[in-house]
Amino acid sequence: MVNYVFPSVGRGIKLERRCPHCGRAKGNIHSGVKYRSISDLKVESILQRRMKCPFCNTTWTIRADGIGDGRQRSDMVISFGVLLYVLGLSYRHAARIIRALGCKGSKSSIERDVDEAGQKAKVFHSQAPRMRVSILGVDGTGVRMAGNKRAGVLFFVYIQTGKLISVEPLNETDARKVREHVLRVMREFGADQLRTDELSVYEGIVDEDSHTICLAHWLKSKCKRARELYRQLKAEGLMFESENMLEVIDLLRQEPRSATVPPQIERLVRRYINCRRGTLWRVNQLLQHIERAWGRVSSDKGDRTNNATERVIGLTYKIRAKTMRGFKSWKKVLAHPYLSEFLRGKDGVCDLRKVV
Repeated sequence: MVNYVFPSVGRGIKLERRCPHCGRAKGNIHSGVKYRSISDLKVESILQRRMKCPFCNTTWTIRADGIGDGRQRSDMVISFGVLLYVLGLSYRHAARIIRALGCKGSKSSIERDVDEAGQKAKVFHSQAPRMRVSILGVDGTGVRMAGNKRAGVLFFVYIQTGKLISVEPLNETDARKVREHVLRVMREFGADQLRTDELSVYEGIVDEDSHTICLAHWLKSKCKRARELYRQLKAEGLMFESENMLEVIDLLRQEPRSATVPPQIERLVRRYINCRRGTLWRVNQLLQHIERAWGRVSSDKGDRTNNATERVIGLTYKIRAKTMRGFKSWKKVLAHPYLSEFLRGKDGVCDLRKVV
């Protein structure tokens, strides 16, 4: 549960004599205290007065806290609209709820507020103290842009805590750029280990001892291939060989998982090692791959998968992206995950005053 801290409108004004133009602290009062109507959930008007600099003749307005320059809506109303959108509502429906509460709001204003809050959340995230990362989780996903264009982004996550580290506009098909960027992030955060899925693009970035493969991805891939081979072998009348595929599936799913290759797998590898044709050749390839990769699959006592990275992708991007026709710009694509991560809070508290 997260406790959200909303900005509130102040009841008084602080006399600020420093000129915003020349910086001299000799401003004079230029008008009396006046009331200006605003759109807020609690108050209808705020105090404000004009000031004038005797040196450069610049005039400016000082007002109560909780509302920005030139705005008719308070920071509380803006924060509420941003929160409604990130929790799953569309721009249009978030604006409807705000108007139902008696405040001003439109689809365009909510979209602009979310964009500005996302940019501030991104800056806030980048300025935070660098955390020490022991296991770096990396995974990519597709981005649907407006106009049916598709691109890719790479998510970097601290596996133990599930905290977002960074989001980068990279396609997993661009091996050179992916490897360079992953290595740079690992050095920047002092990561000792890398955890990814089984894509070859992540091979060779670090030593094999420091690179673990997600157990969930690996099991899903190997069990799927074993089932396909089981059905094909059975269709070809090779009943004994098809039973071997069922045995492979049982060994892959066996708990507790052995840190070394089970003897049964080694025995099957030797049985099919000389097969070079047809379906039996595919069985040979599968068994050899299982034997080679067994020691690299994550065997941590805690989370042996890359699920922490996938959960962050789901919570900060996927859930929202599925309800959209597409992001309009890369700026919004990259800012939205940071805003969602910020709204998850820290130690059960999220201070919306930092991004509005």
